[in-house]
Amino acid sequence: MLARISKFTLTFFTVLLSQATFASESTVSRQTYEVRGTLKNFNAAKHEATIAHEEIPGFMSAMTMDFEVPDATAFQSLRAGDRLAFRLCVQGDRAWIDHVRQTGTSTALIVTPPPLQQAVRELKVGEKAPEIEWTDQSSKKTRMRDLRGRALAITFIYSRCPLPTYCPLMNRNFATARTLLKQMGEQDNWQMISLSLDAESDTPAVLAAYAKSHQADELHWSFATASDPDLRRLGDAVGLEFQRNGAQINHNLRTVVIDVNGRIGHIFRGNSWTPQELAAELRRAMQASR
Repeated sequence: MLARISKFTLTFFTVLLSQATFASESTVSRQTYEVRGTLKNFNAAKHEATIAHEEIPGFMSAMTMDFEVPDATAFQSLRAGDRLAFRLCVQGDRAWIDHVRQTGTSTALIVTPPPLQQAVRELKVGEKAPEIEWTDQSSKKTRMRDLRGRALAITFIYSRCPLPTYCPLMNRNFATARTLLKQMGEQDNWQMISLSLDAESDTPAVLAAYAKSHQADELHWSFATASDPDLRRLGDAVGLEFQRNGAQINHNLRTVVIDVNGRIGHIFRGNSWTPQELAAELRRAMQASR
């Protein structure tokens, strides 16, 4: 009975938060940007295009990203390597592309590009998470083992990331999951960490301001950086891929839940997971048997 009530309550609060988000988005103006780039891949099932785009002045550095494509008609005649021009639309928590035009044709044999870094074996659920150390927005150093006995959720972000469906979405999901957990009465036995891939720019002072903008309390949600070896150690274990090229950071999205025993509880891939799913996995990780 309690489990059914908890599930209903979690769903109820998720619906309320979703309605509030929809209402707020309807009042936010749409920003548009004309962009050029090269098509790397198109996933028809997900309506998602991977494009290596040029710099978008005043908005984003050149990088390779996945973009939502509501109308995929233009991609039916395109292939990897084709040059494109398109419009990027950003409104509230959403970002998508439209007005896609082909500006150049690929004539060379297209080879699938290598991953952003050398692939290593991704850990499975139940395996021990690697030991790392991070420095949070208060300059406090914490080791993974210091939090043994608490369920953890760790996602990878950087504060300069402007696209609302990438790093900002990870933080919005964390904020909503935090609210859901507190509404469920889960007050103490969990913590979320937004771990920056950009230690050079994301100093403790920058992260403190970023954390404040998300109303993050350090007991439940920290913004932090880690050494490059530690980032690689944890990132490799959960399938994170990232590269730095000057100020540019190319990365995929991974969010990992670690149970109270320091073992992998769940790995969320990409950005399609929901705060409700994260809250459920954290609750499960809190109850892991020793």
